[in-house]
Amino acid sequence: MRTWNLTPRRSVLALIVWLSMGLSGHVTAADPVAIRVENLTVPPSTGPLVSVQVKNLLEQPYQAAVSIQGPSGWQIAPERRGVALAPGETRRVAFAIEKGRNLAANSYPFEVSADGAGTTVLRKQSVACASAPYYKPEIDGDPSEWKDAIPITFLISGKKTVISTYWNRRQFSMLVAVEEDRLSPYGQQPPPAGFDAVQIAISPEDSATGSSQDQKAARFEFLLVATGVANGGRCFQLASPETTLAEVARARDLAPLQYADAAVAVTREEGITYYECSIPFRSMREQIRPTEGREFFLSALVHDPDGTGIRDLGEALGLWPWQRSALAWSRWKGAAWNEKPPLDNKLRWGLCTSKY
Repeated sequence: MRTWNLTPRRSVLALIVWLSMGLSGHVTAADPVAIRVENLTVPPSTGPLVSVQVKNLLEQPYQAAVSIQGPSGWQIAPERRGVALAPGETRRVAFAIEKGRNLAANSYPFEVSADGAGTTVLRKQSVACASAPYYKPEIDGDPSEWKDAIPITFLISGKKTVISTYWNRRQFSMLVAVEEDRLSPYGQQPPPAGFDAVQIAISPEDSATGSSQDQKAARFEFLLVATGVANGGRCFQLASPETTLAEVARARDLAPLQYADAAVAVTREEGITYYECSIPFRSMREQIRPTEGREFFLSALVHDPDGTGIRDLGEALGLWPWQRSALAWSRWKGAAWNEKPPLDNKLRWGLCTSKY
């Protein structure tokens, strides 16, 4: 079972961060600031917004003008925004989308820059709209009901993953379509590498992943697996907001964690495994109230141990390389983890009325 050092020495951590920055293609060790465009959502009270995360990498205050350009034909205002950051501080800078249009591929090219400290830092990034339209699907393994969702598609080692979400007043629903050579279900004798699964983390937008095992998880976390029978699937609840991160870090048996309140169906057709589920808002309502325009955090890991390994949505959507955390995802028996921990589970998501 792979383990990670949860409390690295500061000098080692600094070296890992510096190397990751240099190799990522997004940030270099000489840059005074890191910038990243967040997923798009559509808050009904303000209209479409695009937000930029700006992190000061200096040991001194940093001031800059942040500018952003969207896809061809889009109009974004204002032209630039000023930002002032304390050493190490991260701040969110929002711009209004005054004119834009949907792209069928749900992949929007952006170019963002920060001009300060005597240099201009530029980042080009493809951004997705991460919103769940209002709809109640039947959880029966049939993906045809998901044509009105807003799918996010990414490739890992040439294999496609498509994530779609819906919501209604009672439940949050998700379809994860995984292109893979074979499916290794839970409950049968697993291969030496482990079995296939989809791991989901959902948390309120004011939450943060802790850094020590005595802190709380502050998230809801679920695992979806196939059972090997027609349309058969199960859901396990790996964490709730009150679960300690010490518990998260311990590889646990799944059987006692079965979550019977979720509806799950897993089917496979023409080399694609479809994980379909609905999770009731009942237990999450105090932290994530189901209303139009609600924003929260969501991310997913696809476990394909005898194929591509772990497919990390956070990596596909451009989280910074130093945002890896051994405490961001629960350990469980049967999982095969990569050499490095996954990225954090804090990807911005939203609830909307429709994709149109």
